[in-house]
Amino acid sequence: TYTTQFGSLDNHFKPIGSQQFVKVPDGVAHFLEHKLFEKEDEDLFTAFAEENAQANAFTSFDRTSYLFSATSNIESNIKRLLNMVETPYFTEETVNKEKGIIAEEIKMYQEQPGYKLMFNTLRAMYSKHPIRVDIAG
Repeated sequence: TYTTQFGSLDNHFKPIGSQQFVKVPDGVAHFLEHKLFEKEDEDLFTAFAEENAQANAFTSFDRTSYLFSATSNIESNIKRLLNMVETPYFTEETVNKEKGIIAEEIKMYQEQPGYKLMFNTLRAMYSKHPIRVDIAG
């Protein structure tokens, strides 16, 4: 498991050398969770599977985790996981495609009563805190 302390609550940053904070779009941690599995010339889910590993990731309010489980080829899968998170791949086309995929995921979540209850409660409790924003974006 590779976990970074970057979740949906982390929506303001101060760039190095700047005195001003910059706000990033809601859902950027979740978006990056999806995008890091994409490379120009490789389907990482297939690559992990070919090395007898199952890969996954999740984003929460305060962290994003990338993980795999395997019983063999551990070293090559660790290298793949580290490469995945350290060398992201973005194009305008793939970014737009992923936005559509995430929009569908959000619709799916919003149809679940428990999910709706949780976020409606958070929105009612917190008028300004970013915890009121859906993790997915």
